[in-house]
Amino acid sequence: MAEAATGDFRELFHRGQLTIGISELSKMTGVSPRQLRYWQKKGYIIPKNQDEPGRARIYTLKMVIKAAAMSNLLQTGYTLKAAAAQVDERMRPAQTMYHVLFDRYQGFQVNDDGEIIVDLGTFDPDPTQDLFAKLVDERPVFILKPKA
Repeated sequence: MAEAATGDFRELFHRGQLTIGISELSKMTGVSPRQLRYWQKKGYIIPKNQDEPGRARIYTLKMVIKAAAMSNLLQTGYTLKAAAAQVDERMRPAQTMYHVLFDRYQGFQVNDDGEIIVDLGTFDPDPTQDLFAKLVDERPVFILKPKA
């Protein structure tokens, strides 16, 4: 199998590498920077660099989605507190999927037939095997292989 570059893809999406500043967040959500700072003060949104006082605020993709969703709910009549709670609840399944996919993702390979095989790392119930996935007729199929 041909080994493909894995680090670039994983690092791009893992641990909040995609970030924007407060001005861009304001433009994307239609929420003023002043209002975004208030949301931050209340703990509803958290800049990635919150532990670096005096530096310009930067926000992860997760916070962009949260702020946009909160803005939409506010426009439909939710209070700020209720909008934040509703968004947190709606984001829980997405956060679970993110962790399942990106915490397990080890990379991918392209086999001799051109199939993409995704490496999901050690199979937890049996650490002597690795778990892989591929698509067959656009459906995931899982494969266990003994560790190399």
